[in-house]
Amino acid sequence: MSRLARVALAMAVSSAALALAVAGPAAGAVAGGGQGSGQGSGLPVALAITAISPGYATPGTPVLVSGSVTNTSGAPISGLTVQLRSSRTPIANRDGLQLYADGVTVTDSPVPGAVTTITAKLAPHATATWQIALRASQLHVTDFGVYPLAAEADNAAGAALVTSRTFLPFWPGRQALDPVRQDIAWIWPLIGQPQQSACPGLRTSSLAASLAPGGRLAGLLAAGREYAARAQLTWAIDPALLASAQTMTATYQVGGTATCTGQRTRPASSAARAWLAGLRSATAGQPVFVTPFADVDVAALSHRGLNGDLANALRLGRVTASEILHRSFSPSAGETAGGSDSGQLNGLAWPADGIANYGVLNSLAVSGITTVVLDSATMPPVPSQNFTPSAVTTTPSGVGPRMHVLLSDDTITRVLGTANHGTAPPGTSFAVAQRFLAETAMIAAERPELARSVVIAPPRRWDPPAGLASDLLAETVTAPWIRPVSLPRIAAAGPGAGQVSRQLLQVTSSAELGRGLLARARQLDRSAALLQSIRLRPDPELSPAIMAAESSAWRGRTRARKARELLDRISGYLSSQQRSVVIIGPDRVTLGGLSGTLPVSISNGLRYAVRVRLAVTVPGGGRLSVGVPPGPVVVPARSDVTLKLHVRAAAVGSTTMGLSLVTPEGAPLPGSPVSLTVQATHFGTLALVIISAALGVFVLTSIRRAFIREPGDPPRPGAGGAGPGGAGPGSEDPGKEEPGGGPPGGAGRGGADSPDRPGLASGADNVVTDHGDDKDQPEDPDEYASPPGRTERR
Repeated sequence: MSRLARVALAMAVSSAALALAVAGPAAGAVAGGGQGSGQGSGLPVALAITAISPGYATPGTPVLVSGSVTNTSGAPISGLTVQLRSSRTPIANRDGLQLYADGVTVTDSPVPGAVTTITAKLAPHATATWQIALRASQLHVTDFGVYPLAAEADNAAGAALVTSRTFLPFWPGRQALDPVRQDIAWIWPLIGQPQQSACPGLRTSSLAASLAPGGRLAGLLAAGREYAARAQLTWAIDPALLASAQTMTATYQVGGTATCTGQRTRPASSAARAWLAGLRSATAGQPVFVTPFADVDVAALSHRGLNGDLANALRLGRVTASEILHRSFSPSAGETAGGSDSGQLNGLAWPADGIANYGVLNSLAVSGITTVVLDSATMPPVPSQNFTPSAVTTTPSGVGPRMHVLLSDDTITRVLGTANHGTAPPGTSFAVAQRFLAETAMIAAERPELARSVVIAPPRRWDPPAGLASDLLAETVTAPWIRPVSLPRIAAAGPGAGQVSRQLLQVTSSAELGRGLLARARQLDRSAALLQSIRLRPDPELSPAIMAAESSAWRGRTRARKARELLDRISGYLSSQQRSVVIIGPDRVTLGGLSGTLPVSISNGLRYAVRVRLAVTVPGGGRLSVGVPPGPVVVPARSDVTLKLHVRAAAVGSTTMGLSLVTPEGAPLPGSPVSLTVQATHFGTLALVIISAALGVFVLTSIRRAFIREPGDPPRPGAGGAGPGGAGPGSEDPGKEEPGGGPPGGAGRGGADSPDRPGLASGADNVVTDHGDDKDQPEDPDEYASPPGRTERR
């Protein structure tokens, strides 16, 4: 087995053992009873230590140990006694704590006088409580350390039935050589499951219960707010949680389909408003760092080459948190490395599970991260030590100077992780709080003269039972062997005596998001980028939605299903949006010749305007040329825009061309191109021939009429002379008469106006002869007709 495999196996085994040890006093009692009494699983009673007040012993001050005993059999039990057990010798090291909790190493014995009797007969499934006062003098202890403490239930015959084990630190008080107080820094996580989706609003309504009084996030905020200053908390906040809470402060939408239909309207949440206000107040002037948006799985994104997504999540997280918390989280706004105690940790990252290899650190360094919080098991001392070294170290990052590393205590993280609301048995809060007190005391007692630092990082989505968070912080500020400090102060500390050489293990977590899931996320990134490129204003929901699917909240095989469901919804949304921008029109057009103008319409069924370009594909050979409108076209929301394409065919016949939509930068939009068949004909040439022929006839006719004088037309100047007895054109001889004896101009007798010559027309064509009442004269149809091109007057 390889070294890395042995490390992974050891971590898994120790986690399982620790979970059993601190799963609750009841569980521990059964295990301990099996070791102490030799009985099987059919024990008649269950025993639990539920409180120790105060949590550690000092000279002259009694400690009150409380607990309960339950009859788990079907018959009444009487004569039960509870006996406390301990030892004069402290537990040697932190490994010894686990061995004692597991019942592997039993070094305790009955404490004289520390016994009580359950006087009442205990009915089936009934529970009785008990209390025993214990003094340090009864234990005969004088040295600082952690001592075993157990409660044993005995029957009336004095036989041991079951044992519940815990620990009792002893603090000797002021001595000539006081132990050095160890610096301890808490990371207080406010991180949840992301609720972002591609549609405005939230995916589910689960966040409302968590923010309301009694909810997980409300409880963590209340405990942190109470002890923020005294415990020197460093807050770790997911900006996606802030964004969701901000959404809830006004009327908002919940649920719905992938196409943003069927959403339910929720009123503004007073709990969300109060939670955000309380958070701003609690963190004002306190150290805070933010995770990448939606607490994306940093290691998984790095391993799959999605460094762009990681950088975007870091950027969006800082911007979102700055806007909501009203303070800057830009790396340039304060300290970004381990060289300042300013309270700013804007260059800090906390990978999920505290696991990162050199590749992950390199990706973080490229994005401006200079300090990371890792799990201490990821970077063990080399060589191994018989004490807990300081939590501060450095490691190469591959970019620039060495990266600062703050190591959260692996054992304490796992102890805190066993206490989850809804799954922890009764008594878990006490068991975890007392184990935390014992672990910190043991760290100090290992090398009491050596000052070191300890980083405490609960699970990032920690859900402790009610009261546990406050109990742990209360112990932090009252335990005399530890001193609360902020994370920036530890990060700023220089090399100390408690620091040792460490080696970063090149391991990965088996729970991180898988290859297939992130490959699909990469595809949706590209699809979302296409949609964003055609919008006049980018959609603010798309990137956060994909980040939500990349969240570390979905680590593990069971939770990964939720990430796949989120990606399905995003994919459905993108497809519906892209299908709403299409080309419409006929699939065949006939030209009235070899060229013409074709109308092509782009239809936008979306609720927002888009900017696209029309791309045309024509077959080779020069059979068809198309003039495409230059530049992108803006199509308003829920409307159509028609473009005119100028088409010219080289010959008669049909040619099929392709029409498609592309982004303004030329990237093709999803969807098959539309085929349009263009039929070129001779109709246009024939029409030109006919028009040309008609025009020629009209011109020739006009010329002929210009040179040929019709009867009745007046003489044309210069068009022929007068015959004998007549005057030529333009003659003004008053002595000459027109034929028929009339005077010049035809105005005399016998003229057209003369009643004696009614049947003759004069030379003027604008006069129509009046026949009067002479009905005997034959009707000449030409007599009333006007010449061509003239307007008849009457």
